[in-house]
Amino acid sequence: MKNNLTIKNRVETLIEVEKSKFVGICFPISSENDVNKYLDLVRKEHPKARHQCYAYILNGQEKYSDDGEPQGTAGKPILSQLESNNLTNTLLIVARYFGGTLLGSGRLLRTYLKSAKETIQASEKVELVEMNKYRVQIEIDFYQTFLNYLKRMGFIILNTSFNDKITLDFLTPKNFNEDLTSLYFGKLDLIGKINYIYRKDIA
Repeated sequence: MKNNLTIKNRVETLIEVEKSKFVGICFPISSENDVNKYLDLVRKEHPKARHQCYAYILNGQEKYSDDGEPQGTAGKPILSQLESNNLTNTLLIVARYFGGTLLGSGRLLRTYLKSAKETIQASEKVELVEMNKYRVQIEIDFYQTFLNYLKRMGFIILNTSFNDKITLDFLTPKNFNEDLTSLYFGKLDLIGKINYIYRKDIA
């Protein structure tokens, strides 16, 4: 993927220009539903804000909104900061409280740009990595052997549940294509394999 970073958690900043307040709020997202949910949330949190300008990049798709500000002064500069920081699956909203003084198009653009930049700078970034997600079931007496194999291979274990059999969810590199059922002589049942985007902390 071209852009391979997102933010780890919600982050919020505030700047003030001529008594107008600009609240920058950034969210990690994984779907259009997340976008709508967070836009609604910010509208509820900031009901007196005159404008809720935003931009997001999601799985290669981009969108932005000036929300009533002069065209090109808000949404596009916010989007430019997402792009220049190599961010994807990220929504950045700037809620503006009007302070009574018109800032003019040039100053508005610079202020939205500054708000977006400071919000992104305040966030913790994580890398998005394409991987395979496996779910397998194994006999209890085979669990430790298979666990040792996963650790030796450096695979990431997501979840383990214990019932009559043990169910394991784990991640492998995208290029891993071993036939695990053959490798382990039928002691393992492959329940499923899907493409998965893993959020990896940056060292």
